[in-house]
Amino acid sequence: MNQLGDLGKQQTKSIRVRKEICEATISCLIKYGYAETSLKRVAKTAGFSKGALQHHFPSKEDLMVASADRLLERPFTKRRITEDVPNSVEDAIFLHWKKLANTEAYLALLEILIATRTDLELQDRIKDKLAAWNDAFDQQALDTFRSRTGSGEDVVAILTMSRSLMRGLVIQGQYSSNPDKIMDIIHRWVEFVTPELELREK
Repeated sequence: MNQLGDLGKQQTKSIRVRKEICEATISCLIKYGYAETSLKRVAKTAGFSKGALQHHFPSKEDLMVASADRLLERPFTKRRITEDVPNSVEDAIFLHWKKLANTEAYLALLEILIATRTDLELQDRIKDKLAAWNDAFDQQALDTFRSRTGSGEDVVAILTMSRSLMRGLVIQGQYSSNPDKIMDIIHRWVEFVTPELELREK
């Protein structure tokens, strides 16, 4: 094979390996949390040596930045299927809870985001990506809903509150002995929000 072909094959392998390592990182974040997700543990989970892992990600910070990138991209890269198209405001909010917030992937992302509170270098490296993620959700909200007042700012504010509530409920759900209470809160939130929003025409 010529040199260009070798380079292409090598690049494809590198992309695949980086993906496998990031997926192993996400699994470790879910199972062990941020503090216990070490390079050694991720390497073992991914089936690589620690040296092979560090060839792609020299530090834990590098690994977390790449894994955060994958987690932040997921909501916008998944193919939307028919059952994921809401028919009402209620459907849209419950869909967000079921498909995005109340998932293991989102729990892994929260582990990284909570770590950025004190790890300022990690915070600095993902803050632009996180800001773009929030902007994308705001635009998605504007494309999906209109407010009864006609104000786009109201739409963004309501959906930001909704995401913040669900983020807190994901954390609360980790130590709640009654998951039905979490759903009761979601139902109450839907009751509050429904009079304020309506779906845009498809």
